[in-house]
Amino acid sequence: LSRHAATDYADIAVYNPAGIMKMADGGYAQLDIMYIDKDYSTKVPNNFGEFNQDFGRFSQDKHSIIPGTFAVYKQNKWAGFFAFTIPAGGGELNYRKGNARTVQLADGIAAAFNQGLEAATVPNLFYYNRIDSQKLEVKESSVLGFTLGGSYAINDMWSVAAGVRYAKGKREFKGKVRISAENPAPLPVNDPLKLKIHLEQDADGWAGILGLNFSPNDKLNAALTYISKTKLNYEIDVNKDTELASGTKLSEAIGFKDGSHQRIDIPALLGVGISYKFLPQLKTDLNFTYYFEKNATIDQFDNQGDSWDLGLSVEYTFSPQWKASLGYLRTDIG
Repeated sequence: LSRHAATDYADIAVYNPAGIMKMADGGYAQLDIMYIDKDYSTKVPNNFGEFNQDFGRFSQDKHSIIPGTFAVYKQNKWAGFFAFTIPAGGGELNYRKGNARTVQLADGIAAAFNQGLEAATVPNLFYYNRIDSQKLEVKESSVLGFTLGGSYAINDMWSVAAGVRYAKGKREFKGKVRISAENPAPLPVNDPLKLKIHLEQDADGWAGILGLNFSPNDKLNAALTYISKTKLNYEIDVNKDTELASGTKLSEAIGFKDGSHQRIDIPALLGVGISYKFLPQLKTDLNFTYYFEKNATIDQFDNQGDSWDLGLSVEYTFSPQWKASLGYLRTDIG
């Protein structure tokens, strides 16, 4: 998928829009489907925090199917392009037995209650020290991107492109934890604690796109594509909540107060690609993408650094109907 210097199919509307001018005149449409397996897991130490129990590893196996739709129309020196993509997000997750986040949340709540019991001189024999059940679902975590723009051929070697992308982000989370005491005191000193939360977040924003393509001959092609930062200020809507003994709501205790906002921008990126044909049937592509995360506001992370991808691929054409490619991608997360 080293596409920053590609000049062949309609998906270059988002990878190398200026390269559209190397395509033959006419209309193009393309549908891509990507399947991503997400065998995620987290490990929690046994007897973590307030709890007297073994935890081990929590896992989820919900996959993601990511679509991309692209359309291009080119005529002489001009072209127009449209794309629907998923430029950000992690898709759905389902930790049926909880994970490290739910354990950490439960530990903080249990510790607060145990301090209250301690202040009331309740023997520590009755303290909350077990998680009976827990679950965390990410029902949705995706950004839908709608791109529209145009390309222009300055001459046979140079072409440019400009466009805009509208992004619509939605995040939805559901979770529940039940905490109890291994040796419960007479009721109602420490009834089991049942924590439930369901929240949604929505945001939208715009980004600008600029592209440049350089093709000095039939063998070599080089390109630059820049997409500006997309500001996404998510508004939080709490659909289900739990009121803690202190009078504070669970959503507020974990930083998701109803009606508040959370910034999770899509960072600007610069894509650089070089493509070279050693033979008419054999092509290699060098791909570099730089993500300007330092200049984006991402509330979940402090002092984040910039990230980058470096990819190399080889493509062989067997016939007009059949191609095969092999590639390697290195990602460095800042």
